[in-house]
Amino acid sequence: MIEFKDVKKSFGDKTVYDGFSARFEGITAVLGRSGCGKTTLLNIAAGLVDYEGEVKITGEVSYIFQQPRLIKNLTVLENLLLVGAGKEQAESMLAEVGVDGNLYPKELSGGMADRVSLARAFVRGGGTLLMDEPFRGLDIGLKTRMTDLFGRLQRDRGGDVLFVTHSPYEACAVADRAVILDEGKIIADFSGEKLNEKNLIEILKTL
Repeated sequence: MIEFKDVKKSFGDKTVYDGFSARFEGITAVLGRSGCGKTTLLNIAAGLVDYEGEVKITGEVSYIFQQPRLIKNLTVLENLLLVGAGKEQAESMLAEVGVDGNLYPKELSGGMADRVSLARAFVRGGGTLLMDEPFRGLDIGLKTRMTDLFGRLQRDRGGDVLFVTHSPYEACAVADRAVILDEGKIIADFSGEKLNEKNLIEILKTL
């Protein structure tokens, strides 16, 4: 469970959230125009920025940032071991995402680095996962394979997921629920049969 109660956040004269309250469970996608506060919401949930109000989160928090943030002088395998994964578990997860654990971050393409970030988050298991544009650097074929892999890994992992995306396709492929933000408020909330690309696009194109 991820719950925001009367959250307020400003950057200088710009108010991003003024009394934002919401509760998220399962896998929730967050969409909206650029600059509407999507990443800020994740940063508030992770405790990376100051804010007013209250945030409650179940379990430990893992965060997949827009940039992979891998340790440059460690191999891919060592990056996973650094977060507490066992060697066998880390090697198995890297095999799942298709990346050689002996490579260094400088040897990875953008898409490969994104896959390592996903692997690193999933070796921790359980808790709450925050993801900021996790599939943005992937071509459509790999994106499809990775969203399928994400679904399979998440079923094994459990826990709640809050992820930011600009893609209605990703939201529908991955999430149980999708919300659209504008001016610090949820202006649309879809789940079940109403969670489809057409409904999301109709709202997004008005922003």
